[in-house]
Amino acid sequence: MTHTEFFAALKRGEVARAYLFDGEEEYVKERALEVLRAKLLPEGLEALNETALTTPTAAQIIECAEMVPVMAERRLVIARECAYVTSGKAAGDSEGAERLVKYLDVLPDSACIVFYVRGQADGRKKLSQAIAKKAAAVRFDPLSDAELNRWIASQFKPLGKAIAPQTAMQLAFTSGRELMTLAQEIRKLAAYAGDRAEITREDVEKVATHTAECTVFQMTDALVAGREAEAFRLLNVLLENGEGRIGALAMIARQYRNMLHYKLQRAAGVPEAEIAKRLGVPSFAARRLAGQVQRESAESLKAKLDLCVETDYAIKSGRMREDAALERAMMLLSRRA
Repeated sequence: MTHTEFFAALKRGEVARAYLFDGEEEYVKERALEVLRAKLLPEGLEALNETALTTPTAAQIIECAEMVPVMAERRLVIARECAYVTSGKAAGDSEGAERLVKYLDVLPDSACIVFYVRGQADGRKKLSQAIAKKAAAVRFDPLSDAELNRWIASQFKPLGKAIAPQTAMQLAFTSGRELMTLAQEIRKLAAYAGDRAEITREDVEKVATHTAECTVFQMTDALVAGREAEAFRLLNVLLENGEGRIGALAMIARQYRNMLHYKLQRAAGVPEAEIAKRLGVPSFAARRLAGQVQRESAESLKAKLDLCVETDYAIKSGRMREDAALERAMMLLSRRA
């Protein structure tokens, strides 16, 4: 089930005896665990009815699940990074997994086990498959644009602030889509706005932390427009923040590759939403790509992508120094077609 389905089921009072929590969206995953904890554990008795285990054995999980809850209906057992559902193989992996698979059939109603995986679980493991079949596997995938918009707005609301959908998307584009990071940026923006009720695009641009990807996007904007000085200023921002020159060149090359693909696919009549899906970029970034490619022909984009590839080869083959090669490429890329 999705995280949305999990929260809806919990709201209806439906609690499974065992869960597998996995997926890339860690903030929502932790939030789901908090909501489940609040649902199951009486206030003030949490410590008596919850056991948190890290890389546990099957015996440890079963022993904790068999303990009788204290003045509560359920005991919560959290098994983090359990080898029986994660990638890799641990000692006794097969035997322990088989024991837990069988235990799911006799797991008492007085217990709820959460197999909590940071990132993705191994869906090939027997226990992963058994939980999905006999209990509940919950996937915490990154939020869609619409979900992210609603989430950002919901985080500003208790702070007495409002944000327009396009500004929310600009924030996600600027600071990234990782919710823990966005939560920090939201608090920072709310404090910066002071008595103003509305968060503006200017606020985001001035205050929000810029990811490397966002900086590269802005740098490419400057290169496409021939603003060489601004492009070099943004390159220095990348380097000062710890990005290496080869890494910066790789990100520039990826941006020109995306621009070329966008240009060719739009020319072939592919809708913008489908192009964004194929390129794996959010809709806000796709609209920014649309603006960038208007100033470049497909031939020019192909030539500039080739320049990035050739520069990378020149550095790695020892023909040119990193600094000289990257500066040369930046100057050539800023020349208008």
